[in-house]
Amino acid sequence: MKLAFVISPQALLTGIALPVEMFYAASRFRVKRRAAPTLSIQLVGDSLQTQRAVGGLNIQADHTFAQADDADLIFVPPMWGTPWPVISQGDALQRWLVEQYQNGARLAATGTGVGHLARAGLLDGRVATTHWYYLDRFRQRYPEVKFEGHHFVTHEDGLYCAGSINAQTDLVLFLIEQTFGEDALALVERQFTHELKRTFSTPYFEPGGAVHHDEGVSLVQSWLRQHLTDDISLPQLARLLDQSERNFSRRFQAATGESPMAYVLRMRLDSARELLRDTNLRVAEVGEACGFRTAAYFGRVFRERLSMTPGEYRKMVRSKLFTAG
Repeated sequence: MKLAFVISPQALLTGIALPVEMFYAASRFRVKRRAAPTLSIQLVGDSLQTQRAVGGLNIQADHTFAQADDADLIFVPPMWGTPWPVISQGDALQRWLVEQYQNGARLAATGTGVGHLARAGLLDGRVATTHWYYLDRFRQRYPEVKFEGHHFVTHEDGLYCAGSINAQTDLVLFLIEQTFGEDALALVERQFTHELKRTFSTPYFEPGGAVHHDEGVSLVQSWLRQHLTDDISLPQLARLLDQSERNFSRRFQAATGESPMAYVLRMRLDSARELLRDTNLRVAEVGEACGFRTAAYFGRVFRERLSMTPGEYRKMVRSKLFTAG
């Protein structure tokens, strides 16, 4: 997997260094398991001259836009202070982003860094977000963009926008899980975010939280969040939309990328991880609170998905051992 991080004036280095370290930790973990996509990281800028970043720290690109290899995923960091001069002078960066996107790269911009995607025209007609302080001004400057004010992270057509560094962290966790799997995600959560309670597990929010615009499926997802401890069956979910099981399953899969029952299981495991991390409930009580029928079933599914028992996971996320192994 080829990652590229944009080096630009006024960049907040947290928007670069933190995802670099998180992806690196995930990749090293998978290498030890002998099941990792090769990870390469480029710092890309207008020139190879040293840039003075926020707080007086220096950073230097290792490739210019002309030299950089095609990337799979590109991060555009937020900027400190007024972003308009940097955005208006970012023609070279914005042309490169358009070219990379046309070549298949996904783009992830945070805070005011979203302005580069907006000025390049990449977000026209698409959903986006940015830092709350600049949201109204972004709406005025880029009226063709569907700026979303209620959600911290948006995604459409391979274009991810995060409103803040904290939101970017959740987005990075999502991308790590998609790339390296749940066990690598668990390691990264231990190293970087074990003090934090993740607020979502998919990058694009509708009210209640999923990656699509299907209102009916969103209603089902909202219902599931309120009934996670209940016995849930496919016929029951299909009846919520007055559809056959087959048609409902196809519709749900098209909207979320998962089958309905796989989605339910993932939600239950996400909830279980939070309870193991943030409460002192016994493991059996955690399983029951998340809708698992028996403690044995909970333990078996958890171990299959995360390569560790619930008790081992709790010990891991509370240990605060910041090691890569």
